[in-house]
Parts: sequence; C-alpha cells; structure tokens
Amino acid sequence: MIYLGIGLCIIGIIPAVTLFTLIRALKSIIIQMDEIEEQPEENRQLKSPDTSRYIEKLLIRINCIYQSRQQERIHLQRREKGIRSEIENISHDLRTPLTSILGYLDLLQDKDVSEAEKAEYLEIIGKRARGLKSLIENFYDLSRMEGESYPITLTVVLVQAAIRETVLAFYREFEEKGIQVTVELEEKEFFVAADKVQFNRILTNLIQNALKFSNSFFEIRQESKDSACCIQFRNDQKDMKEEDLDLIFNRFYTGDATRSRGSSGLGLTIAKLLAEKQKASISAWLEEGVFVIELQLKGIINDMADSREK
Repeated sequence: MIYLGIGLCIIGIIPAVTLFTLIRALKSIIIQMDEIEEQPEENRQLKSPDTSRYIEKLLIRINCIYQSRQQERIHLQRREKGIRSEIENISHDLRTPLTSILGYLDLLQDKDVSEAEKAEYLEIIGKRARGLKSLIENFYDLSRMEGESYPITLTVVLVQAAIRETVLAFYREFEEKGIQVTVELEEKEFFVAADKVQFNRILTNLIQNALKFSNSFFEIRQESKDSACCIQFRNDQKDMKEEDLDLIFNRFYTGDATRSRGSSGLGLTIAKLLAEKQKASISAWLEEGVFVIELQLKGIINDMADSREK
C-alpha cells in the first residue's frame, strides 16, 4: 500500500509540474509579446523557454507572423516617406514657375515699366506658363502610364529617320551651350515595331536629359545586334556617381544639381515606362567618366518593313 501511495503521488506530481512549467513558459511568452508590441521598431522575436517541442514550433510560427508584419510595416513607412517626398517635389515644381509668373505680372502693373520691358516680361510669362503646362501634362501622363491606361499603337518606324528628326529639333540649343554633337547611324535602314509618337517622345526625353547635363559633348550611336536595335546616348557629366545609376529612372528622383538646372525628375521615368510598354528596354551605366543610356528595341522583318513603306 505504501508503494502504491508513493506511485500515485508521483503520478499526480508529474502533470502538476508539467502544467506549472507550461504556465511559466506562457507567462514569459506573453511578456515578450507585450514588449514586442510596445516597441515594434526593434524587430525582436520571441525566444523559446526550455519547454516542449510543441511550444517551440508554435513560437516559430508566431515569429514568422511577426516578421511578416515587420516587413509590411517597413514597406508602408518607406511608401509613406516616398509619398511625402513626391508631394514636396510636385509642390516645388509647380510653385517655382507660378512664383515667377506672379512676379512678372506684378512688374507689368508698374507705371514706370517701358513697352519694351512689358513685351519682354510677357514673353517670359508665356514661356513659364508653357513650361508649367508641360509639367502638369507629364504628371498626368505618368499617372496614366502607371495605371495601365495609356494607349500604345504599334506601327513600323524607321529608326534612323526618327533619330535625325529629333536631334535636329535640339541642334540649335546644343550649339548655344557649346556642346559638340556627334550622331553615328548605320547606313542600312533599320525598322522597329513601335508607337511612332511615343518612340519620338522617348528620344526627346533622352536628348533633353543630355542637353541639361552634358558638359562638352553628346553622342548618339545606333547599331543592330542580334536582330535588335541598340541606341546609345553618351555624354560627359561631372555630377553622376555610381550610386545614382540605380535611382535615375525612379520617378521624381533628383539631386541638388538637377533641381538647380530645372529638372522635375520625370523625363527618364517616362522614357523607361514608355520603352517597357513597347517591349523595349532601357539601361544606364558609367563608362570611364561617360554617362551612357542605352535603348534596345526588337527589330522587325525587312519584308514587313518594305511592304509597310510601300
């Protein structure tokens, strides 16, 4: 009987000890969870007390949930920061020309201003207003492109002709800035399937970017590689750094230098989005101090191009 009583006591003590250990472990886990909820930015995880493997498995799953929540929180914080930055950039870009327009309108009301000065002020106001209109259109187009509601109509486009026309449109501006322009095109005509209007816009944005930031020279090189058309835009640019290359196509990305030169940070973003919508690719790199942007488009069969031209 004595041994039976001792056995029963032992049998009763074991589950009691197990229950006590489990309760203590749960209390420790609850304390840890409270601390994590109070300080989520520390990215802590639950530590497993010395308990059963089932508790350990449970903590692993809970930690996975915490990790997922933490990643979501970080993503939302970055997105919120990005939105604030974009709003600041938009406000800056809109406010600058508006301030200039209002300033010149005040000058026009001055009785001592001559007719020649009034004509000059009106010309400046018109220029600022057109720039503001273009900026607003860029904002609108960017929202449509990102919302997949931007129409793209593919046709047969002769690459060399499009490049020549676009470069000629800016040739005088390059001359005024003292920038040497070189255009190297293949003699054999190359045709691509692209939206002609939007293809010209890509070329325009890339050339305008070079016009703003080139120091002494700008080159366009076009050649065919493996039935694809490669167009390189090359210019010297003192302010470009390796760490900028991963950011230059981001919308509203600008550095101090770009702001001072009147850039909104949308030109390269729009060029990249338009290229991607036409199954083309665009990339950038530094090559011995030369900033290079390369646009690649898939060529089409020459017979198709010939029939289209006819």
